[in-house]
Order: sequence, then structure tokens, then C-alpha cells
Amino acid sequence: MQRLFLYLFWLIVTFHFCFTPSKAQFNKAYFFYKGEELISKGNYADAIPFLNTLLNVDSTIHEAWFLRGVARYYQNDLIGAANDFSKCLNINPLFSQAYQYNAMVLQQLGKSAESIECIQKAIELRPASAQYLFTYGVILFQQEQYHDALNAFNQVLRIDDRIPDAWLNRGTARLMLSDSSGALADYTAAINLNPFNANPYVRRGALYAQQSNYSFALQDLNQAIGIDSTLAQAYFTRALVYYYQKQLSQALTDLNKVLQYESRNALALFNRAIINYEIGNAEAAIDDLTRLSSIIPTNVLVHYYLASIRYERGYLSTALENINKAIEIFPQFANAYLLRAEIKTKKGDLKGAEADFAQGSRLAQEYRSKAGTELNSIIDSTGKLKRLLSLDEELDIASSISMEQLRSRILTIIYPIITLKIDAAQNVKPRNWQSSNLRQMLASAGCHGYTLYFEYDSTDHQPIPETINADSLSGVCTALLNLQRNQYTLAISKLTEMVNADSTNTLIRTAEVLARIKMTQFVENVRSKTLQSESKNRTQEQNVNESFSLAANDLKKIATVNDFEGIVPYNIGVMLMHTENNNLAIEWFSKAISCNPLIHGAWYNRGLLYLISNETVKGCSDLRKAVNLGNNQASEVVARFCKK
Repeated sequence: MQRLFLYLFWLIVTFHFCFTPSKAQFNKAYFFYKGEELISKGNYADAIPFLNTLLNVDSTIHEAWFLRGVARYYQNDLIGAANDFSKCLNINPLFSQAYQYNAMVLQQLGKSAESIECIQKAIELRPASAQYLFTYGVILFQQEQYHDALNAFNQVLRIDDRIPDAWLNRGTARLMLSDSSGALADYTAAINLNPFNANPYVRRGALYAQQSNYSFALQDLNQAIGIDSTLAQAYFTRALVYYYQKQLSQALTDLNKVLQYESRNALALFNRAIINYEIGNAEAAIDDLTRLSSIIPTNVLVHYYLASIRYERGYLSTALENINKAIEIFPQFANAYLLRAEIKTKKGDLKGAEADFAQGSRLAQEYRSKAGTELNSIIDSTGKLKRLLSLDEELDIASSISMEQLRSRILTIIYPIITLKIDAAQNVKPRNWQSSNLRQMLASAGCHGYTLYFEYDSTDHQPIPETINADSLSGVCTALLNLQRNQYTLAISKLTEMVNADSTNTLIRTAEVLARIKMTQFVENVRSKTLQSESKNRTQEQNVNESFSLAANDLKKIATVNDFEGIVPYNIGVMLMHTENNNLAIEWFSKAISCNPLIHGAWYNRGLLYLISNETVKGCSDLRKAVNLGNNQASEVVARFCKK
């Protein structure tokens, strides 16, 4: 579903005070209007303390709850916003604006029925409000109720036909209902009302391209880029048009632009690989697909095409690895078996090739009577890259993957531990889940120009190049610096010494546990790269599991004293996942969420565990929450397992 462009509006809140000469009444008005002023300027974080002060003095002011809810909404604190809107409505159940905002929040939290109920309440209170009807249409569209969304946008335009976004969204609803001529007319109306908005040009240009009206498509897309030269979607759509017109160099230039603005755009990488392959630049195609395999490691097409190109280039061993991965992801993929048969034949494994050819032929026969046409529209039996994929297509042919496969791959897609790190203060960007209190506490650890911070583990992290005078730093900072340089022995030695000296310091104890786990993972990764066999030695696996179990037990003790705003219970959950204690892991992720609902990894991992326990509703709800909090990995799982 393409992104909706919400009708932007500011809701004017009327607030009546009985002003008296008393200082208390004057202060209430000051804090309220200060909060309102900051929100109107978009300074949401600054507004919240003023509204907190006001609500601490007088918790009966429903408009203050509403304003704080708005500030939290735009800070992406959806749970906090929902709580504030509910409190506002408990005090004043006739406050229609709170129903509208609460509806938007509930929709993003995956509570579809409650969202509809809220926006209908707002409309019931103000039936002639174009704003509320517009929001109703957006929510219905997001829930894929396209007929009802169309009706809602019709009502908006009957009330006020000067709202460009209403025309734009009605056009998209019409397009979803296969009314392309109606969509074209609506996009044109949106452009006529506001010719300086790039989005309607992109929508109309994409529709022209779909209708093979390439000259008109290019006119619109050029216009959109002229208005907003950073609009990645416009470059992507124009790349498709150029490709259809066989102008491959221009298509490549536009895809490069897309990746300049969105470096992890999967479709752009995939399509650039196809074009590079077509023009004979196979190595560039391999580079893009390899990069893509790290972004979406469970995508079958990426591994399939990597296998195909590497096979052509004579890289038989890596080609075999890729095709094995494709078959692991999608065991019903007939063409993958046929390609693997070719690879095995080249490697001299004739018996294996014969078995794969038989399996591929059997599956191909099944597909001819089922979904063969759809499958062959993307790829053919020779394993060649066939065509570009457009924005409205999924980058996968595996429409469903069994929960058994998800269980077997769970530890490859788990969201990692949150580690302690050290860096120059100016390089540390506060995470939205990490409060100023925790940051201030860590910054006061005595790093002298450097700061301690919790961050998700990242393979992209670079060691700090500066030489730091250890005498001017605390022991924790020194140990973490060693840890980031992979000097594990030094780090563990220092932290163990500090724990023995001060066993009550939960920060030191947490750092020591995390350092041990990081060392275990590092050693295991090095060992895995040197193994000749693909399977792990059972003793080695038991040793790794034991390390995680011991670490989890240590963290449980720490959690009784300091949970570090949900980070400790989250890490316990991760370690229990590694040892396949899934029920206990769910409990600890739940504790992490209770402590801090903004740690998106907790929602993501708990969602995975619910899915493999066949609790799909719970799992998808958690995963959608993770998506709302910015977890891109969760988007892939939702797309695969949570389709309506």
C-alpha cells in the first residue's frame, strides 16, 4: 500500500480559565499557553515539561491532557499519547478532537476496531467536519476498506472541494478499486488546486507509466523532481519509465539518485542489479545483490539471482551456497532445483544433479496447474534476471513460509543485545527510548569528553581511533574502549577486577556481563569461519548456550536492583531466545516493554516468539508496534506473516 499523504491541519484548542488575581491561576494559564505555543511551533519535546507541571498542579484540565497527548503523538510515544487522550476523554467525553487523535494513535497501534469507534465518535459529535471525515477515510484506507474509504473522501469533498489531499487520497482509493480513469481525474484535480506539491505529480506520473503513456509520465515526474529534487519515489518511478523505453543509462542514473537518498531501498538495489546485469556489468550486479542480501537476508529472489550470476561467472562454490539458501527459504521453488542441478552438474555431482532435476520438474508441473503464470512473469527456468519490479510489487515470490521454517531460522533474525559503548560526546545521538535521566547518569561516569551510552549492537561500528589517556577515565570507559577494539581479554580482566572491588555497582556488573557475551559471540564467529563442516560441533554449541544461560542469570540478579529503563530485562530475553527458552523470553520481553515501551527490539522479538508459538494475532500486533517505532526488520516479517 502506497504511503498516504495526510491532510495537514492544526487543531485550535479553546481554553477558558476563570482568571483571578491569585498567582496559582496565573501560573496555570502561563504553563498551558506556553505548552500550546511550543506545540504550534513543532517543539514537542520542550512543550511536555510545561504541560507536566500544569497537570501536576491540576489534573482536571482536559485540554492539557489533550495537548500533551498531541506532543507525545508527534514524538512517536504512541502509548503515552493514547493514555493522555483517554484521560482527556474521561474528563470531557464530548471533546471531539481527542477522539480524532486517539483514532489515529489506535490505528498505528494496530487496534483497528477501537480506532474506527473513536473516529466515528468524533464524527457523531461534529458530522459536518471535513477534518474528521478525512481522517476516517485515511484510517479505512489503511485497513484496506477501499469502498468505505472512497465514500468517506466523497463526503469530505461534498463539504469542501478545495482540499488537495482529499482529491489525492480519493484518487488512490479509486486506483485500488481499479478505477484508473477516476484516479487520473482526481490526481489532476489535486494538481490544479496546488501545483506546487510534488506528490500528485508522482502519483499521476506512475499511473501514466502503468498505462504505457510514457511521454506524459515523464512530464509529471520531471515536474515532481523540479519541485522536490530529493523525492526518491519520483526518481524510482522515472527509472522504471526509462527502463521501459530502453534508456538504461538514464534508468541507472535515477536509481543511483534513489540510493543516494535512501541507501537501503531494496527495490532500487534489486532493479539496479537487473540493469547492470543486462548491460553486461555482472560484477556490479553481484555487488548490489550481495548488499541486498544483508538488508533482507530471507529474500529468495536475491539468493536465486546471486546463484544464477555466479554460476554464469564460474563461481560455482558461492553459487551453490546461494541456491541452497534460496531453497531453504522457499522449498517449493521449482526453478531453484533446476538451477542447482546445473550447478551440481558443473561440479561433477551427477547423482545430486539428477535428484534436483527430478524434484524441480515435479514442482514445475504442480505450478503449471496453480500459480505458474504468476511465477514465470518474474523469472524463467534458466535463472536469468527477467524484469524490473515496481513500487506496488513485493520483492519475493515466497508468498508464505511455514512456521516450522520460521522456528528453524529464529536465531538468525533475532534482534540483538543492547550493549554499552563509549564515544566522543558529539558523536552520540540519543535514542528515542533512552531518557535524559539515563543519559545524564551515564555521562557522569567520568569519561572526560567522552560519554557512555547504550546502543543496539551494530556490525558497522568502527573502533575509536583516538589515543585516550586512561588515567583520566573511569575503569568502565577504559574497559569498553578495549571491548570496542576487540581487546576482550583486557576488557574482561578490567571489569572483573572492578566487580570484585565493588559488587554493588550495577553499571559495572552489567558492563561485565555484556562484555562476556560479546567475547563469546566474537569467538564463536571466528570459530565458525574456520570450520570446514557446515554444522556446528555439539560441544561448541552447548558451551555457547551455557554462556548465554550464565549471563541471563547474572542479569536477573541485576534486574532486581536496576533495570536500566528496560535494557536489562530486554537483554535477558535475548539471551533466553538464544538458548531456546522461548516462554521465559516472552516474560522478560514483556517486563522490558512494561519498563520502557519504546524499546522496539522488545516488541520485535516478542512478536517473533508469539508467531512461532502460533499466536499470530499477538505476534502481528507486537511486530506492527515495532514497525511504528522504526524497526525496519519488523516490516519484512509483517509483510510475510501478517497479511490480512
